[in-house]
Amino acid sequence: MWGVMSHLSPELKKYMERVIEALGDRPVKEILSYAIFNERDEVEYYRKLAEHADRESIKALFIQMADESQEHHDRLYSLFKKLYPEEEPVKVDAPPVEVAPFYPEFETVEDYLSALEYCMQSELFAQQTYELLSQKATREDSRVLFAQLAEMEKNHYERLKKAYDLLASFKARKMLPEDISPGGYLFPDKIKARYMLLDLMRKGLKPYVFSRDPPKKLLEWFKREDINAVWISSAPVKGAMTSKSIIHSKDGLVEMLGDDKVVLLIENFEVIAASEGFLRAFELVSPLRDVAIVSNSYLLIHAKENALSEKEWAILESELEVID
Repeated sequence: MWGVMSHLSPELKKYMERVIEALGDRPVKEILSYAIFNERDEVEYYRKLAEHADRESIKALFIQMADESQEHHDRLYSLFKKLYPEEEPVKVDAPPVEVAPFYPEFETVEDYLSALEYCMQSELFAQQTYELLSQKATREDSRVLFAQLAEMEKNHYERLKKAYDLLASFKARKMLPEDISPGGYLFPDKIKARYMLLDLMRKGLKPYVFSRDPPKKLLEWFKREDINAVWISSAPVKGAMTSKSIIHSKDGLVEMLGDDKVVLLIENFEVIAASEGFLRAFELVSPLRDVAIVSNSYLLIHAKENALSEKEWAILESELEVID
C-alpha cells in the first residue's frame, strides 16, 4: 500500500488512511451511497468551474467532466436501485474522497494551470484511494466496485492532464495556443488537436472537423453546435465521406481553406493513408498547408504515429509543425 502512496504529502497520506479506515469493509450499499454523493458533489464542482472559465478548450473540458460525473452518478444510482429498490442512498460517515474544491478567477494562464493541476491531484487521489480500497476489501463485490470507481477517476485524470500539458507547453514558449501562426500542425494526440481547434476559434475562425466519429458524437464532445462536422466513413453512408472521396475533394478543400479565418481539423490521417496510400494522402495535406499559410487559416492534422512508418512520419514532420 505504501508504494502507491509514497509520492503523496504526509497530509494526504493521513487523509487517505482516514478514508480507507472509514470505508474499510462496509457493505456494498454504503459504498454505493458514498460514491453516489461524491459524484453528485463532483458534478456541481465542475459545473461551477465551467461557469468561471472563458477559455474555450477548458470550458468544454469542465463541461465534459461535469456531464461524465453525472453519468457516473446515474449509473451508480441505477445500480443502487437495482440492488435496493425500496431504499435511497444515505450519507455515509466518511471523509469525501474528493478534496475540498476551490474556484479561481481564471484571469491568466497560471490560473488555468493551477485549476487543472488541482483537479488532477483530486482525481488522482480519488483513483488511488479506490485502488487501495479494492486491494484491501475482503468482499469480492466490494473489490469489483472499488476497481470500477478507480477506473472512472483515472479516465478523468488523463483527460485533465492532456489539457494541462498542452497549455503548459505553450506557456513555456511564452505564448497562448491561439497565438500560433497560420499554417499546418501535426498532432499525435486527437484530444489535444480538438483543444487547439477550440482555442483557435477564439480568433473568430470558422471550424471544420473531418472525423471518424459521427457528427452527433463529435458535437457532443465539443459541447457546442457551431462545428462543421464531416464523418469519414468506410461505408457509403448518406452525408458522410469516404477516404477516397476526401482525396478527390482536394480542390474543394483548398478553396474552403482559402477563405480567410478557417480552421480545418482532419482526424485519423492514418486511416486515409491506409485506404488510399500515404503518397496520395500526403498530396492532399501539403497544398492545404500552403493555402493555410497565405490565407490566415489553420490546418490541423491528427495522426497516430505508431500507425505510420518511421519514414512516413518524418515526411509529415517535414511539412507540419508537431504539437504534442
